[in-house]
Amino acid sequence: MSLTALTVSQVNSYVKQLLDGDKNLKAVFVCGEISNFKGHYSSGHLYFSLKDAKASLSAVMFNSAASRLRFRPENGMKVIVTGRITIYEATGQYQLYVESMQPDGKGAIALAYEQLKNRLSAEGLFDDKYKKELPVFPKRIGVITSATGAVIRDILNVSQRRCPMTEICLYPSSVQGERAAQELIEGIRYFDGAKDVDVIIIGRGGGSFEDLNCFNDEALVRAIFDCTIPVISAVGHETDFTLCDFVSDRRAPTPSAAAELAVPDRAELAGAVADLLDRIQMQTGGMLALAYQDIDRLRDSIYIRSPERQLENELLSIRLLSDSIRISIENKLSIEQMQTDSLANSINALSPIRLLQKGYSIASKNGKAVRSASELEIGQKIEIRLSDGSAECSVLNVNKRGE
Repeated sequence: MSLTALTVSQVNSYVKQLLDGDKNLKAVFVCGEISNFKGHYSSGHLYFSLKDAKASLSAVMFNSAASRLRFRPENGMKVIVTGRITIYEATGQYQLYVESMQPDGKGAIALAYEQLKNRLSAEGLFDDKYKKELPVFPKRIGVITSATGAVIRDILNVSQRRCPMTEICLYPSSVQGERAAQELIEGIRYFDGAKDVDVIIIGRGGGSFEDLNCFNDEALVRAIFDCTIPVISAVGHETDFTLCDFVSDRRAPTPSAAAELAVPDRAELAGAVADLLDRIQMQTGGMLALAYQDIDRLRDSIYIRSPERQLENELLSIRLLSDSIRISIENKLSIEQMQTDSLANSINALSPIRLLQKGYSIASKNGKAVRSASELEIGQKIEIRLSDGSAECSVLNVNKRGE
C-alpha cells in the first residue's frame, strides 16, 4: 500500500474549504479583550487578537468595515464582534474576519465621545489659554443653527430686548443628521472668512445624545478652535455637554443665555455709564482742586522769586519816586503860579487899560501915543482910544499949557 503525500498548500486549502463550508462559522458573535492591536493607517486595515482568560484568537478587520466604526479600538478594550472564521492559506493560520464591532458594556457613540474628548484635550484644544475674550459692544453677531427652530427666535427676542442696534446674521444649517457636521463647519468657515461679525453663536435646542452627536464631530471641533472670531456654544440644555462646549470660547446652557452673553444690556450700560461719570466727576473735581492749589502755591513761589517780581518792585519804587517828584514840581509850580498871578495883578493895576476903564482915554497919531499938545496941529486927524472902543477925531483947536 502506497501513501500519497499532500503539499502544504493542499492541506491549507482543504482546511479552508472545511471552515468556509461550516455554516456555524460564517456568522459568529465573539466577545473578548483586544490585544496586539495594530492599525495600518495607510490601508485602513486593523489587525489584533481577541483573548479571554484561557485562549487567544487572531482577527482582522478590513478597511471597508473599519471605516464604519464610531470609536477607535484600543488594547484592553472589551468588545463584541461579528464575522466569519476562515484560514489564511499563505500562513495556515485560521482567524476571525470581523465585519462589525461594538464595545462590550458601553455604546459605541458614547465611547467614541470619550475617546475623542480625551485625545483633543491632550492636544490642548480645550485649554483656557486659547479662549478669546467676547467683545463688549458687538455690532453684528453670526448665528449658526436651523432657520426654522426655536434657537434663532430666542436669540432674536433676547437681542432685540437688550440692544436693538445689534444685528443678527443667520447662517442656516442642519443641526442633526449626516450633513449637519459639515454644514456647521461651513458656517464657521463662512463667518471666519468674511470677518463681518464680532462673535459667533453655534447651537441647537435639546435632544438625545445621538441627536447632539454632530456637535462632537472632530472636524467641527478643530474648525472652532482655528476660528479667529470668538465662538459661543449653545448646544442642548444645561445638563448637556458636547465637544463644541469644551472648545468654544464660552459655553451657554441655552440659546437665550448665549444671546445674553453676546449682547450687552443697554439699560445696564446706561446706568453703569452714569455711575462711572459721577465717579469720574467727583475724582476729577477733587484732583483738579488739589492741582489748582499746587499751581497757586507754585505760581506764588515762582512769582516772589522771579525777575518779573523784582522788576515790578523796582518799577514800584520808580513810580513812587516819580510821584514824589511830580508832586514836588506841582507844588513849586503852584507857588510860582501864585506869585505870577500876584505880579500880574500888580502890573494890571498899572495898565493903561485899567485907566481907560476909569474914564480916561488915549490919543494917538499915526499909531503913536500923543504925549504933548505941542505934537498936535489944527485940522490934524487923531485917534481917541476908549475902554470899550475908539474914535477918529479932527483937531479943531490946540491949547498949550501956559499960553
